Amino acid sequence: MADKSWMLHPLAIRHARECIVIIKRDFDVALKMSDPDFLELLHDKVALGASRDLSKAYAKLVADAGVGKVMQALGSAPARPVVAAR
Repeated sequence: MADKSWMLHPLAIRHARECIVIIKRDFDVALKMSDPDFLELLHDKVALGASRDLSKAYAKLVADAGVGKVMQALGSAPARPVVAAR
């Protein structure tokens, strides 16, 4: 289970909600902060690089939550295999 201590920061919550709205608008995917893998799923969408707005909101979330807390939460998830495109 991922560390949720970042959710104690009101500004981090605000930016997480902003990310949720952007993901719904741009990807038509409904993320919820209550999802145990919320940060991992959010990070995956940001890593696609398809939305500048999402990248900005995520950067604000990481800054307000504390980089260590977010990275710790991401680090607790098992690594996914990387498949090279041809």
